[in-house]
Amino acid sequence: AIGEVSVDVPEGKMKFLREQGYVNKELILGIRPEDFHDEPVFIDSSRGTKVDATIEVAELMGAETMLYSQVAGQEFVARVDSRTDIQPGQKLELALDMNKAHFFDQETEQRIRPVGEK
Repeated sequence: AIGEVSVDVPEGKMKFLREQGYVNKELILGIRPEDFHDEPVFIDSSRGTKVDATIEVAELMGAETMLYSQVAGQEFVARVDSRTDIQPGQKLELALDMNKAHFFDQETEQRIRPVGEK
């Protein structure tokens, strides 16, 4: 969950979290800006991994636009194609690529890695 927003975690990610004892524990979720998507084809295929956001700042950076927003009080930045016309105050549905999500221990803030990964 992101605050009060729940997102589905792919089974492969859930498996390595369970194997390391992270069952019924709160974790920190990390998503890189490039792993948010506003493309309709991605949104339509992303059941359980979407968030509704109100854009606070849209910063055009040439070929891409950086979107600054919050979901359930958690600030985030999304990087989308600059051809998408987005204005501050606009509501936007974004899909998260949870296959690229990173998880961190709530207490130590260390990244939780699959066994054998460096």
